Amino acid sequence: MRKISMRTFISELDSLFAKEDWQGAEACVTDWLSLAREWSDKQGELIVLNEMTGFYRQTKNEEKGLAAVNEAFALLDSFDFDKKTVATVYLNGATTMKAFGKSAEAMEFYEKSHNLFLEILDKNDPLFAGFYNNKALALQDLKRYSEAEEYFLKAIKITESCPKNELETAISFVNLAHLYYDIDSSDERINNLMDKALDILDCPDYYGYQKYAFTCRKCAPSFGFFGFFLAEKKLNERADKIYAGN
Repeated sequence: MRKISMRTFISELDSLFAKEDWQGAEACVTDWLSLAREWSDKQGELIVLNEMTGFYRQTKNEEKGLAAVNEAFALLDSFDFDKKTVATVYLNGATTMKAFGKSAEAMEFYEKSHNLFLEILDKNDPLFAGFYNNKALALQDLKRYSEAEEYFLKAIKITESCPKNELETAISFVNLAHLYYDIDSSDERINNLMDKALDILDCPDYYGYQKYAFTCRKCAPSFGFFGFFLAEKKLNERADKIYAGN
């Protein structure tokens, strides 16, 4: 059985993301999915579907995003894959469901992902931080605020203790600020959290990180939401410069 080259696929997709070439990225995932299916490469098909799920979440295409989730989950039910892959696909799928207003339905798959991660990962693995952050956002949607806060704080505890995870810490600070705003818009912790996030994003040591431009773009609207308009402008300009250079 022929297998697609996952390294080539991910490298090609990352290069398109690095330029914000969304049309090219969609063609990339579509073409590689067709090739994996032509070759009956189920592992490759699952990985491409997983990336497709994230792509359509990022580009806000609900119909195609949820279709990719359903196809990925159907593969998980039909074939045996390693636990880390299964947990990651459940997490990504649940997060995409959450992004399209299906937080309640997503909880089942967050739980499946969590149970698998508990079997195979150290409790301080950065993958747990990603899980905690994403599930917290879904819990926030469901107004389960105390649980959401607990998960955000767990994520921050992990990323602050792991090298090269500073950008993830900044994202968690921003997420936590939004949570506190939803609970009480006058909460004094909001500005402090946004200041802490900006301190990280303004640190030149992190400008060269692979996801720096992505993180600037992701966080910029939140700075505008909370009235930090100059910070929003600055972060978008940095992202523009990096993407243009790529």
